[in-house]
Amino acid sequence: MGSRKSRLTFVAALLLVTLQAASAGDDASGSTQCKVDLSQPFTTYSIATRDKLWGESLVKKLGYKGQVVYFVRTSLPLKVGSSTVEGAVYQAVEKPDFFYVVNTDAMLRLGSQWVYSPGVGGFSMHSPKSRNFILSLNFTGGGVPFLSSSRVAKGIVTWNGDAGLSRLK
Repeated sequence: MGSRKSRLTFVAALLLVTLQAASAGDDASGSTQCKVDLSQPFTTYSIATRDKLWGESLVKKLGYKGQVVYFVRTSLPLKVGSSTVEGAVYQAVEKPDFFYVVNTDAMLRLGSQWVYSPGVGGFSMHSPKSRNFILSLNFTGGGVPFLSSSRVAKGIVTWNGDAGLSRLK
């Protein structure tokens, strides 16, 4: 009888793990409506020599050997619910089809089906106090989708996120 109970416990545990794996992380959507218009003209912050030096110093201090991607602050306004937030949308310098939205930890890649949360694979974001640019390490270009989002294209992109999230360190 003890071995039957052990088998049932094992099967129940396996089923529980399988069900959790099937649903965990499938959707990064939150409850706050977010919107940005990628078709409107915008300006970006220009990386200065002191910014590159700051980034190089951080990379050296961390012992990081991989690709570094810089995201620069844009003038694109972000609508969060009924409010407008300035300075929350960044564009990747080396990969201009990628936009990062700090407030909801959301990545927008032009041409993709969904907005997504990039929090996978050791992805990390670092910024100086100015917050004019972000240094991204372990950038993979993928993550957990916001299934509530519209397709990401030049134009209005919407998603439901959790306002106030930030990956910046």
